[in-house]
Amino acid sequence: MTQAPTAPLTAATPSPASDLAAPGGLANILAATRMLLGAWDATLNQWATPRSNSADTASRHPPETANPPAQAQAAAAMQATLSVQMLDGLQIWVGSSQVLDLPRGKARALLMYLLLHRRRPTSRARLCNLFWPEADAAAARNNLNVVLHRVRHQLHDPGLLQCSDDGYQIVTAGEIWLDVEQFELQAGLGEQADTAGLTAQAIAHYEVAATLYRTDLVDESEHERVLVARSQLLRDRLNQVLGRLSELREDRGDLHGCLRTTQRHLGLDECNETAHRRLMRCYARLGQPQLAERQYRQCMAMLRRQLGLNPDAETTALYRCIARREAV
Repeated sequence: MTQAPTAPLTAATPSPASDLAAPGGLANILAATRMLLGAWDATLNQWATPRSNSADTASRHPPETANPPAQAQAAAAMQATLSVQMLDGLQIWVGSSQVLDLPRGKARALLMYLLLHRRRPTSRARLCNLFWPEADAAAARNNLNVVLHRVRHQLHDPGLLQCSDDGYQIVTAGEIWLDVEQFELQAGLGEQADTAGLTAQAIAHYEVAATLYRTDLVDESEHERVLVARSQLLRDRLNQVLGRLSELREDRGDLHGCLRTTQRHLGLDECNETAHRRLMRCYARLGQPQLAERQYRQCMAMLRRQLGLNPDAETTALYRCIARREAV
């Protein structure tokens, strides 16, 4: 997991939303940060709901010592010298100014690669082999020089892309906020809290991770093929986060939150029977057995169409219980 360069999350203190609209408007511009704040507010509202007899209420208040990860993310993004969003399309801010007219094609892919590998320089030879594997050495070097010139020009700060004997590297005088790194960090913090039995904190970190991930890193275009493997790893990680987040929400009786998370989870993995069963249980417990039955039919159709299989015995048994209107 990539370590993030931002300030420690435990240092964050909740602040009013108006305080985040600082000069430069980075918190209002950065879509991921806006979503983070909304996710944290929703989590606070769920935790603040007193326990009742209804199964879809939150189970308890968050501990008073819990720190809101979303607020920490917003503060870190605003303070960073360079802020980069890749999981909702490529967007870059130098300080509080958004970089417009970012490079396209291979220059865009090269910039993303250097940002993702910014911890150490990448040699000229490696860049040539990655982006022009079929070109001869001279042509590859010339192509690289052209693309690097384009990247430097469009970043409006040539000093960001530095060259040394070891290769090329994105370097800033201050910190860099990169949503890919923050997604991986929050997913890892969620796992740590989960393992320690700190369910409320685990949910908060998982929720921030899921909120940061808006779209896949790349769309597998020919220019971005060198990023496809990293993109798939991130997608797999999101799959894990959503699966565990939906499970924790179901365990806490947050059925509406579980529904939202599980529906997104199925969007990544349409044949995931565990997710289909979770939706069926949520619908049944919310007094909507007809929706649970429909979910079973959707599961069966998806499995047959994509895998040529029928639902397993556990899924069918759950369906029959729901059809008999038995408690699940």
